[in-house]
Amino acid sequence: MELRAFAERVLLSDSLEEKLAPPAGLLTDGDPGPVLLTPDAPGRPDGLRMAGRGDRVELPPERELHREEQRAVLLHAFANHELLATELMALAILKFPDAPRAFRRALLQTLKEEQIHTRLYMERMARCGLKFGDLPVNGFFWRHVSDMETPIDYVSRLSLTFEQANLDYSRHFGAVFARMGDDDTAALLERIYDDEISHVGVGLHWFRKWKQSGESDWDAWRKVLRFPMSPARARGNVPFNAEGRRKAGLDDSFIASLEIFAQSRGRTPGVFLFNPCAERCALTREPDAVKADRTTAVLARDLDVLPLLLCHAEDVVLVQRVPSAAHLRLLIAAGLHPAEFEVVDAGGHIAAASLLRRRKLGALRPWGWSADAAAVLAPLAAGARTEIPWNDGVRGLYSKANAAALLAGLAELPDAAALAGIVARSEAEALQVVQHWLSQGHAAVVMKAPWSLAGRAMQRVSGTELTPSQQAWLSATLVEQGCVVVEPWLDRVADFSVHYDVTPGRVPELRGIVRLYNDSGGRFIACEAARMFGRLVPPEAARALHETKAGAFYESVLPAHLQRLIGDSGFRGPLGVDAFFHRDAAGAVRLRPVVEINPRTTMGRVTLESRRFAAPESSVAWRIFYQRHAKEAGCAGLVELAEKLRATWPVETQECGGTVRLAHGAVCLNDPAEATQFLGVLFAGRAASQVLHAALAPVESAPTVAAAPGL
Repeated sequence: MELRAFAERVLLSDSLEEKLAPPAGLLTDGDPGPVLLTPDAPGRPDGLRMAGRGDRVELPPERELHREEQRAVLLHAFANHELLATELMALAILKFPDAPRAFRRALLQTLKEEQIHTRLYMERMARCGLKFGDLPVNGFFWRHVSDMETPIDYVSRLSLTFEQANLDYSRHFGAVFARMGDDDTAALLERIYDDEISHVGVGLHWFRKWKQSGESDWDAWRKVLRFPMSPARARGNVPFNAEGRRKAGLDDSFIASLEIFAQSRGRTPGVFLFNPCAERCALTREPDAVKADRTTAVLARDLDVLPLLLCHAEDVVLVQRVPSAAHLRLLIAAGLHPAEFEVVDAGGHIAAASLLRRRKLGALRPWGWSADAAAVLAPLAAGARTEIPWNDGVRGLYSKANAAALLAGLAELPDAAALAGIVARSEAEALQVVQHWLSQGHAAVVMKAPWSLAGRAMQRVSGTELTPSQQAWLSATLVEQGCVVVEPWLDRVADFSVHYDVTPGRVPELRGIVRLYNDSGGRFIACEAARMFGRLVPPEAARALHETKAGAFYESVLPAHLQRLIGDSGFRGPLGVDAFFHRDAAGAVRLRPVVEINPRTTMGRVTLESRRFAAPESSVAWRIFYQRHAKEAGCAGLVELAEKLRATWPVETQECGGTVRLAHGAVCLNDPAEATQFLGVLFAGRAASQVLHAALAPVESAPTVAAAPGL
């Protein structure tokens, strides 16, 4: 029998028995025949025809695999993958008649092993009560491999991508079934795992023969793969198996690069940008306003990976430089995930030749919508099928005058409304308002700039006469911003922030509440999030939280007020509301429900989202350390400070539903070796509590990151 005839039978027959039957006798390859035009689909019996993209079966979670019916569903999917591989190998034999005979013989050998794998899965399924074809089967492998144009294209897509991913799946699920006591299925997967090591090795052998001389395996493979195929497809959604890849012959550099590589596997990616100068750019309407603020420019560069705590593994993060492989491996080991990184050019913009400009995209997620974010993300608006929400309506949301007006209008909380800030538009009016609050018995008053800018955000006033520096600040702020907000300085007990998701035309949706830690001047130090917010505040604040029914207020009352404030501006995305508990003159703890409204992401939101990476019972804390913090800790710089933090709070993880989660320890988000001034650190478990309580007091007097706006 000719190899071509056998391959045609495997590919085109609509009989499953014929597809999976081994060749009868010896095969010859004397008549390879012409190049076969790729059919729309392989031949299949009716029950196994590939379903449409929307017709799919959800695979069972691992916790349900002890049930035979759920086990059969998983095995059904695996059997289809083996059948698709069998058909694609037959297709390669027919599409590449001029390929080396040794390569065609290797294809035949792997094809016969894939036939065996399919039959073994069918037998195991039948014992679980399911017949192959009882469930819909997808054609994903076919759609992404069948249009291969060359033999190196074939080995790059099937051998080095889909079969390489099976090194993860077969080893992982083999261990899962072994733990459950299903020795038969575990043995089957162990056999398939051993064969897949050989299949990847064969593909690698031929890939190395055909790639350009002197080019690394990794670079050559990435060059051959065409979007939407990417190295991300060669890694399973289960623990990464480096050992199997080494056995297949892949080198350590390739394996390390694959382990940290991230790109969408089919999900439409969102695009994230850390632009902490949003307030300044909103005020000035100038996208390059950040250039006038060196501190914030450095913050934007040092912490450009901050969206890793906000995004999905398949999203895109815009960065000024890609983190080192060694640093990304530390993040992965701690339970965090990498993302696809897109490096912006020297001007902070996406390169004209970037593929990102031509991809279908999901949400565009800057830190804050402002003039700078609009300039960077505008080229992606068409791919995201959206308009850029930057206009005067969105600009106005940044003004603290809005928070004062909203608080003043809270008929539901009249005592809090009576303490709302008052907007003053002249020096004389500001002094009158200061006098008003002092006459009410308040020991001090605070004047705030509507748009908080570095070093000029607020002034605390204790008397009716302003100091020369306060007078200068007031004059400059009125010229620049047109008004100031004047409110009483209250005796804070506990600060917190409330977080919402905003969709135009809908009431903002509550996402959660986070504890804030500020210094004595009200400047940001750190945030903490836990499963139960009430456990993060002092007992007297927790009682006030319960007595004022603050939870219901933030979930059911405030969103309607926020929706009216947002109006038809088109604003969408994260929105945070800062608030605090304070002690009144009689010593009672009161709620100040709205202090500031932040129409952007905040460090509180970062902390809230970081809980995704932590074990369920572990609280998390987020801090940003400055170079001077390192010196106060007796360290030469941020690198040494990072080493000290890691030594003091080493990372401990635990497995939760097949996913590695951070249980305890300190994780430096940005690479300390690359940081100029700022180091962002995520703490979890015992480390979160210790760093916020045992270590907080000495840091309060040290310089904080409040010098940078947008936190």
